Amino acid sequence: MRPEDLIARLADIRIPESFARFGLHDALAAAALGLIVGLLFARLARFATVRKTRPTQTARAAIADLSGDDPQARLAGLASLLRDLGGTPPDGLREALYNPRHPLDPTVLETAIMAAAQRRAHR
Repeated sequence: MRPEDLIARLADIRIPESFARFGLHDALAAAALGLIVGLLFARLARFATVRKTRPTQTARAAIADLSGDDPQARLAGLASLLRDLGGTPPDGLREALYNPRHPLDPTVLETAIMAAAQRRAHR
């Protein structure tokens, strides 16, 4: 017996009719899977294309934002920024924060902030 004869003698494969047709449930399932894959791809693409800012850029922008504030609020904001960056406070900062009459040059604090930002950038 030849292989062609064997194949001819096999019965047709039968599957239920509901498996063979494409219906509304199938279309909805395909759309849901497409949405899930699209959301996963969007998340991965966002991680790949997000703009990474350097700590020095962020520090410069924050210092510029604080430059228009009144001296005491500016000093408090700069001290908070220095704390967030993990920098060491300059001498006289504590007294200047609690006593408005105690003079402290903000450029000393800004220099400490930029040094802390550069240290963080090199980690």
